[in-house]
Amino acid sequence: MNKIIAEETEVKYQNLDDLSYIDFGEDMIALYVNKEFEGDIKVWKDSEMDGREYICINYEIIYLDTIKKLY
Repeated sequence: MNKIIAEETEVKYQNLDDLSYIDFGEDMIALYVNKEFEGDIKVWKDSEMDGREYICINYEIIYLDTIKKLY
């Protein structure tokens, strides 16, 4: 069973360059920290930014277009 990253889950990373993801075309992505699988996390859409996709890590919004997509 995959680990699910919730809003309150602490994800340890130094900067956005440490983060990457795999998008399976669903409402969740597989999040990686330094190329190590961290868990699955829900993708949200920012209605004020024309549906720009983001995730919440450590109570912080991170837009998917600011981190590396693996596949």
